[in-house]
Amino acid sequence: MSGKLWIGIDGGGTKTIAVIGDKGGHLLAVAKGSSGNLTAISTEQLYTLINNLIDQLLMKTDAALSDVETVFAAMAGADRQAEQQKIYDAFWQSPILAKLKVQSDIHAALAAGTWGREGTLLIAGTGAIVFGYEQQKIFRAGGWGYLLGDEGSGYHLGKLAIRSILKANDDKVPLKPFQEKILTHFNILSPDQLITKVYSSTNPVAAISSVSRIVLTACDEDILAKSIVKAVHEALLELIDSVYSRIDRTNPVVLHGGLFSNDIFFEEFKVRFSSRFPDLIASKPPISGTVGAYLLALYENKIEVSDPVKQTIQQTWRLLEGEIT
Repeated sequence: MSGKLWIGIDGGGTKTIAVIGDKGGHLLAVAKGSSGNLTAISTEQLYTLINNLIDQLLMKTDAALSDVETVFAAMAGADRQAEQQKIYDAFWQSPILAKLKVQSDIHAALAAGTWGREGTLLIAGTGAIVFGYEQQKIFRAGGWGYLLGDEGSGYHLGKLAIRSILKANDDKVPLKPFQEKILTHFNILSPDQLITKVYSSTNPVAAISSVSRIVLTACDEDILAKSIVKAVHEALLELIDSVYSRIDRTNPVVLHGGLFSNDIFFEEFKVRFSSRFPDLIASKPPISGTVGAYLLALYENKIEVSDPVKQTIQQTWRLLEGEIT
């Protein structure tokens, strides 16, 4: 492989996706791994994860690490300097360190929605946060992790759904079909087995978040499922409300994360969003957070992203994204 390459890594609560491309926007290969959330896994696990992803990308492109200019690792749970330093320290004996730039996954998600420009981002994935970069100043609300917050997230939705099952068990009332499906999802027969199943999981956050799609599928027909989704919507709207005065009305609020990829969740949220904030516009990003991390890798080397490069990025990403679904 000839020519310089850039790697973007987007580490979320349930999966981590990495992509490699050149300065012209040609995305050449993609790789997928497990959770990259530093609050849920150790730095040793994260070190192994990042190394494995880079190895996959280099193998797929027949490239060497020396061909790579920058590895931009945008990882959940790494939005503070202390957490970022832990990752740098893990690579202190690795040749990757000289190429590595660590930042929170929210920076990659915002870049995906604005092509690296200023704006406001609302994430509803495994975690939940509103993050803004306006007039070269950063503001944020939420994003306190699963123990202290993350209301409005897939974890929040899943936790409400599991709690509804436990309450039904306490009240001795029959389970609804979607609740029965959650038990089947965990391969258990009764609600009391949920405790062992969840608490013994190697990644309880991912396990709890994984049931959210079952609730979303049922919310059109089940009142309880609908009320759970509404509670998550309200939590997200409260996040926007807390930073409302700092949002630039000329830029859309970028909606990012796994929950917004669900059409039912997205469409109902947009209705509630427009009703609560009629002077704001909400939109999905044109590219993924993984590609946003790749963009930030390019920007680390002061490479401009022109309109033709943007088109190339979108075209080549469409050819790759089927490999990770």
